[in-house]
Amino acid sequence: MTYNDVLVELLAHLRTENKPIIISWDTVQQWPEGSFNTFLHLGLLIPAPAAQSIECHACDNRCFMDVITLAYADPALTRAFIVCDDAEIQSQMGRVKIPLVRLQQWQGSVKQLSQVIADLLGLQDKIAFSANQAVIKLGMLKAQKGRRWVILNGSDLSLEINQHSIPIDELLYFDDKQLVIDQNSIDSLLNSEPLHKGKTYTPSTSKREAGKLRTRAMYQEWNDEYLRLNGQHPNKTDTWYAAKILKMDIAKGRDAETIRKNMIK
Repeated sequence: MTYNDVLVELLAHLRTENKPIIISWDTVQQWPEGSFNTFLHLGLLIPAPAAQSIECHACDNRCFMDVITLAYADPALTRAFIVCDDAEIQSQMGRVKIPLVRLQQWQGSVKQLSQVIADLLGLQDKIAFSANQAVIKLGMLKAQKGRRWVILNGSDLSLEINQHSIPIDELLYFDDKQLVIDQNSIDSLLNSEPLHKGKTYTPSTSKREAGKLRTRAMYQEWNDEYLRLNGQHPNKTDTWYAAKILKMDIAKGRDAETIRKNMIK
């Protein structure tokens, strides 16, 4: 098993469950050395509450059993064990002691994945999350024809740009134990023609939400141009910068005052 094998399994698990998943201590023991710490450091996994039931290894039946934990003020005295529900086996083995380390587990989620992808793409805007959210807007990237939204579809774990989508497991991979994203594929999506020209398409969102996305993209283009002009002419007024932007296609028919108010983030 390689780092990429672990990544593919994790993504497949997330896609199948379509909700946060739990990774057990027993599972991570099967992973390549160092991979668990890497996933933890990246944020793909975060600590979860201790397991309340685990697979019992005391006999060949490998039953999934509830764990009884005796906690004490001194953590060093805390004990965990399983009591077999088969009377005959229980009489032979008594309590089955469980190392506390086996109760450790970690959580993976689409929310965590979205932040990892945003970091890899250099997106710095705060991501907004809501309950049962199927579409996560990660931020905007610059393309040849303006800025484009990068959207994570949580239902099928695909990344959408310009109305074109690609599965996440075709974009993310480990290169020498370092997680990277296929930038060539990202650039191709950024500069491709939208499926429906002249329309901004946002899956599973209302027309009002789609309008907000278009407006935010427009403001961001104004901001980019303002920064460029300010770098060339640092001593001009905001009104002067707005007047310059007004003459460009990115003004989209707005007046100079509207541009002035919204060109600086």
